[in-house]
Amino acid sequence: MAIQSSGDDLQLSEIQTEFGGSNPIAISEYYRGGSYVPSGASDVPASGQILMSDFYGTENYSAIAASGGSVSTSGDYKIVTFTSSGTWSVSAVASGAADNTVDYLVVAGGGNGGSRFAGTGGGGAGGMLTGTVEASATNYTITVGGGTANSSGVGATSTKGGSGTIREEEGGSPGSGGSGAGKGWGGSGGSGTSGQGNPGGNGNISSGAGGGGKSNAGGNRNSNTSGGHGGNGATWSPNGGTYAGGGGGGNNPANGNYGAGGNGGGGRSASNSVAVSGGTNTGGGGGGTRNGIHPGSSGGSGIVVLRYKFQN
Repeated sequence: MAIQSSGDDLQLSEIQTEFGGSNPIAISEYYRGGSYVPSGASDVPASGQILMSDFYGTENYSAIAASGGSVSTSGDYKIVTFTSSGTWSVSAVASGAADNTVDYLVVAGGGNGGSRFAGTGGGGAGGMLTGTVEASATNYTITVGGGTANSSGVGATSTKGGSGTIREEEGGSPGSGGSGAGKGWGGSGGSGTSGQGNPGGNGNISSGAGGGGKSNAGGNRNSNTSGGHGGNGATWSPNGGTYAGGGGGGNNPANGNYGAGGNGGGGRSASNSVAVSGGTNTGGGGGGTRNGIHPGSSGGSGIVVLRYKFQN
């Protein structure tokens, strides 16, 4: 509880109650950053003259002090975003365990869409992990994977998305990963990683299936009318972003529509043109090709986002 904010009756015992210390006490024991007063109490001097009035409105509270990444604020929290690899440096931890927690989002790069034949599978989304860890005063290495690469940070590692494939006769096998790729030209999609994503869909003889997303599996194709849709991604509430959508499956040019990408950066297949890549820093899977003369598209790069409390 904070010390009163004004008045002329502030007692040394009140400072002791807030910050600790044993009798006999003196005001000189309560410099900022010393044995009792945390470094976050900016109105209290760290040396030199110290007055009772310096303690009005202060409290025994200090937050995580850190640097690195792109920082924004939301209420009492800082949100740190890494769109490329870097370092998050924690120089001081919070005074209370409840305020020393860090929420994290770690999304790997999405898988590529299948290529070289009509009706190829969409790429699986990169694995999406969320959770909470206790901060330590250390340097954390943050790795943000490009398409088809893992991401990691604060002890969590997400798995790259599986890449789409052509039919088995052409040597294809749908990739597994954070989310699995859709199958092209018949057969089952690649598997996803538990807690990170979902499997890709099943193709048929002419249409490719969608890649899996964080929220659901890629769409199957049991007819020749269109490619399977990519599985949808998921929204991380601390920053409101949606990530890890699967890529849409390709389709034979003579037989209808392309498969849509899943929400969260999933790329769609295309009508007689190059398929759409997964969204940058979403971990979205790339769309599968619809026509063999066009290549499949690339998976989207991943992202790492952290959130921690910086004030009461």
